[in-house]
Amino acid sequence: MQLIGILCSTGAAFFWAAAVIMFKKSGETFSPMALNLFKGVVTLLLLVPTLWFADVILFPVRPAQDWVLFCISGFLGITLADTFFFMALKRLGASRWAVVDCLYLPFIIFISTLFLNESIGVKGILGALLVIGAIGADACSKSSVMMSRKDFWLGLVFGVLAVILIAGSVVMVKPLLEETSVLWASFVRLLAGVAGLIVIAVIHPERRVILGALLPSSAWKIVLPASIVGNYMAMLAWLAGFKYTLVSVAAILNQLSTIFTFILAAIFLKEPVTPPRMIAIVMAVSGALLAATAV
Repeated sequence: MQLIGILCSTGAAFFWAAAVIMFKKSGETFSPMALNLFKGVVTLLLLVPTLWFADVILFPVRPAQDWVLFCISGFLGITLADTFFFMALKRLGASRWAVVDCLYLPFIIFISTLFLNESIGVKGILGALLVIGAIGADACSKSSVMMSRKDFWLGLVFGVLAVILIAGSVVMVKPLLEETSVLWASFVRLLAGVAGLIVIAVIHPERRVILGALLPSSAWKIVLPASIVGNYMAMLAWLAGFKYTLVSVAAILNQLSTIFTFILAAIFLKEPVTPPRMIAIVMAVSGALLAATAV
């Protein structure tokens, strides 16, 4: 089972990195909320027949507390966190987002310390500080100077909020995942997340534009495969990794997405590979791994 968890967590990292590149290009056409709603609906349409083929009951008899926790997890991790992620990605770019994303591991370990009785220690704190230092190093790079200070700081705030909410949303259901079908857990989280997005979209002043993303267009050539790879495949692999291995191990392997994203951004988005940015990536990954060894 440990091997399954390791393979799933590593696969999730690669799927997500590939999707980040495609989502970055899609963000030039869709707004963050429209992009989030589109990928959520696509994944939901794929998950329902997947559960049917796997003989998983969509609405089984379970304690109300289980439903509430998974729904809250979906609202925090999909409705809110993914929208903040797209807002950050649009402003920061893929490679800079990869640096901010390294906060995921320290945050998930810190939250696990609070709620799952795991211990972080001095190394965990130093690791988090190293990641923060990496963000600062990247902020001082020439490519960061070329973007507006407003975009950088807004992107950073949105990125940190996204990482905190994503980490919290999975830690809160970790105990339930050990005795729950990954497919069903993904379905309930996504159903709650999409429901939250639809409610917000309906009352949003730009609801026509947001809901219009669901209508066929040329933008689907990029956003559709991005949604399948980055939400359907990555989400299932991500949750399976947490189900079949320790939170800390899964989080470490998930952090490989930083390296994958950095490489793919340089190849496909032509984002600059500057010495300060390479130093920032090394610092961020090192800080994430240092935090992981604290567990």
